[in-house]
Order: sequence, then C-alpha cells, then structure tokens
Amino acid sequence: MALTEIEQIKELIGKRHHILITFPKDYSIDAVASALALYLILKKLNKLVDIVCDDFSLPKNLSFLPQTSHINPKLYNLQKFIISIDTNKEKIEEFSYNLEGDKLKIFITPKAGSFTKDSVEAESSEYKYDLIFTLDTTDFNSLGKVYQNFTEFFYNTDVINIDHHSENEHFGQINLTNFNAVASAEILFDLIKAIDKNLLDKEIATCLLAGLIAKTKSFKTPNVTPKTLDIAGQLLTLEAERDTIIKSLYRSRSVSTLNLWGRVLARLKNYDGNKLVWSLLTESDFTEAGAQVTDLSDVIDELISFVPNVEIVVLIYQQNGKNYVLVTTTKNQNSLYLVNEFNPSGNKNLAQFCLAQKTLAETEEAVISKIKAKLGQK
Repeated sequence: MALTEIEQIKELIGKRHHILITFPKDYSIDAVASALALYLILKKLNKLVDIVCDDFSLPKNLSFLPQTSHINPKLYNLQKFIISIDTNKEKIEEFSYNLEGDKLKIFITPKAGSFTKDSVEAESSEYKYDLIFTLDTTDFNSLGKVYQNFTEFFYNTDVINIDHHSENEHFGQINLTNFNAVASAEILFDLIKAIDKNLLDKEIATCLLAGLIAKTKSFKTPNVTPKTLDIAGQLLTLEAERDTIIKSLYRSRSVSTLNLWGRVLARLKNYDGNKLVWSLLTESDFTEAGAQVTDLSDVIDELISFVPNVEIVVLIYQQNGKNYVLVTTTKNQNSLYLVNEFNPSGNKNLAQFCLAQKTLAETEEAVISKIKAKLGQK
C-alpha cells in the first residue's frame, strides 16, 4: 500500500540530517509563523535546521514570535569547493593564498620537485542541506534569489511543499496541500499532530495561532471553517498567547499609520457593492502623516477587515515623483490577472507595479478602468 503524504514526510524527516526551511520573498505572517513553528518541531527531533527568506527583515509587529533571529536573509555556505592534491610523491612544504581583485590565488610549494596538473583535482562537495521545506509558497520563483541563484540545488534536493493556495504548482517531491485550509499553519498543525502531538508546546502553539489569526483577519474572513475554529481552540488549550498576537498584529498601530489610514478613508471609493475599493495617496500625505510606504500593509489589512464584502483593495501612491500601485485581493480574486497589462510583480494575492509617466489621476483612471473591465468579463 502506498504511503500517504504525511507518512512520506515522517519517513523523510527520519532519514535526513540538515534541513532548510524557506518561504516567499513577499511573505505573509502565516509563512513566517509557520516556518518558526516547523523550526521548533525539527529542533525537538534533533535535526540541524536553518530558515532562509530572500532579503528578510523582521517587522516590528512580529518580534513577539520565538526564534525570529534564526531567519536568515541569504542562503550561505551551500557547497564547498574541494581541491585535492596527490602528495604520494611530493610532500607539501608551504601553503598560502592571496586575494587579488576578484581572484583567489592559492600557492602550494612542494618540499622537492614540483606538482603537475595531473596531481591536482577539483570538485564540489555535496549540498549542505539534504531536505527542503517550503511554506506558503505557490511556486519556486516566489522564493526570489534563494531559488533563482541556486536552481540546481532545488532540482537535486527533495522538496516538501506545504501550502493552502489553490494556484500552488505542486513543485515538490511531496506536496502537502489543502486548498480548503485557511492558512498553511492549519496544514502544519495536522502534520505535527500526525508526527507526535506531544511535540506541541506553548511557543509552537503561539506561532500556529498567529498564522491562523493573520490569514483570517482574526477569524473574520468568510473562508473560516469549523475545523479552523477547532484547531484554534486546541492551540489556546496549549496556552498560545492570543492576547499578545492580537495586540501585536492589530492593536499596535503607530500614530503615523493611523494618520495615513485617515487619509486613505477620506478618499476611499468603491465599486460593485464594495467588491472593489481604492484610494489615492500623494507624496505629501506620507510626509504630513509621518508615515512610510511600509505602513501601507497595515492600512490594507484594516480595509480588508472592516469594509464589508471587499475582494479587491487598490492603493495608488506617489513616491519620488513616480506613481506606484498595490493591488491586494482575497481568495476569490487574482491580483496579477486583474492588472496583467501593467506587467506587475508579486503573486495572486498581491501585485505591484509603477506607472512613472502619468499623473495620479491618470493612473487611477488607467488602473481602475482595467480592473472594472476584468470584473465585467466574469
């Protein structure tokens, strides 16, 4: 009888020694929290573990999560380059090296005689990691440089893909996906219980609950299921720090973020019963509010949480004389599809692009009209 995905994962973890956990460059809170929960589980199983996310910088509102200092912004020391010298005939007298510009020169002096090219061999070592976990990741490219700079490593190493997005490309050797789950943390919870429910503790429960709360806007999104609430209850029984999560994610908005939020509300427009909402921000709005572009994610979260029936949020803002557009969607919409004419970057739930040659009003007209046309085609 064939093994289930969970049974295959349990077997692989048992056989492997050094494990890499990674998640998208444009990460969600669910991705970060799930990665940390998995890190803690694997450490309990006495595995060597590293977490890497391209160019990762910890947001202040996630500082409550445990072990965040172990998330690295780059993939380091993946392989060693080995130079072997046959010393059977000639012994080494002296060894030195020198870095000249972009070249490393190695100097080896024999005690007598000389080395020939036939005495020297060069090879690459095996990869540092023998198993990869990807979390909340729809495709390899969303991992950024972690994948793009090391494609051969990903194609030659077993990948366990844990995700809840319907557009997941099933790129792993094992794909633990559930499109009915509200978060990757929900899928990971089931995996941990199948491995050994006694591994769960307060820290791990807090990570998993943070993933659930973040993805469901504190259980307000329409895709919340009885199973989701049951898992949340089990995590609370394990003393997951719900109050800390809520305070960090939703009750710690800075005055500058609130000021920016007010300016967005003052210009908020809607279409088709709030299915689409959008707003504009000038460069002076950021200056007068004392806010940064990084505050926009909190503003978008508030819009999704408090505007009834919203499926698409568009923020059009100015920075350094250019107009930028953020399109955020819920599970029912694909942001990249809605604005594909503008060559956006991002993923199904968050697309972004720049329109440098237009005024703010012209950008609004161009973008919103395209999105309305796409909605009309459905």
